[in-house]
Amino acid sequence: SNLSFLNDASVLHNLRSRYKAMLIYTYSGLFCVVINPYKRLPIYTDSVARMFMGKRKTEMPPHLFSVSDEAYRNMLIDHENQSMLITGESGAGKTENTKKVIAYFAAVGAKQSEAEGIAQEGGKQVTLEDQIVQTNPILEAFGNAKTVRNNNSSRFGKFIRIHFSKLGRVASCDIEHYLLEKSRVIRQAPGERCYHIFYQIYSNYKPELKKILLLDKPIKDYWFVAQAELTVDGIDDVEEMKASDEAFTILGFSEEEKMDCYRLMSA
Repeated sequence: SNLSFLNDASVLHNLRSRYKAMLIYTYSGLFCVVINPYKRLPIYTDSVARMFMGKRKTEMPPHLFSVSDEAYRNMLIDHENQSMLITGESGAGKTENTKKVIAYFAAVGAKQSEAEGIAQEGGKQVTLEDQIVQTNPILEAFGNAKTVRNNNSSRFGKFIRIHFSKLGRVASCDIEHYLLEKSRVIRQAPGERCYHIFYQIYSNYKPELKKILLLDKPIKDYWFVAQAELTVDGIDDVEEMKASDEAFTILGFSEEEKMDCYRLMSA
């Protein structure tokens, strides 16, 4: 840290001052402290990501992209695995920041492919980078839910490995999950909700889907998903269902495989 006096009061004052200026990222030694702004900020666009590519941390303001790029460059230069650990209490922004890290690595990998002249034949095709990014809507649909503290709380832990080639291109990705809160499927506390996927399926994104799945009653009549909240402020289940359905397609699921997943959920 560059603080003259490193104590609780000075750290808190520094973080508060930066937060008031909407500077939500602050470096503290090897760590990057993030304060959740609880609103969308225009600091994660493709143009912003390109600004951080290949730059040293000291050349750019504190940002998650800078931490990500440093890990990427260290991997290529030192030929060693790199780790990024995102921690915090519920609602701190772990899920959102994880998504930004994945999106950044996908963007870096795509740029590396372009630099090597790897062209897509036959127009726009689904790339590995696209598929890695599209794992997020699926994981959130099946593993996130509304709690009293967070409208999109991850009810499981995950360990994500992104593998790169020697030239820095994304080669593969695997995700391990831990400690899924299975009890939420049959029991929700007051002010909370079951997993998003159940309400997405019941939305009107595909009106014929409910008929196929024999969901002919109002959702409040299905006890397992109607013990508390049925809707969430700021979450449009129709749009979220559209994102989940499209993500399945990008990940290579056939229509029959998607329907099998929906049938399991409706059952």
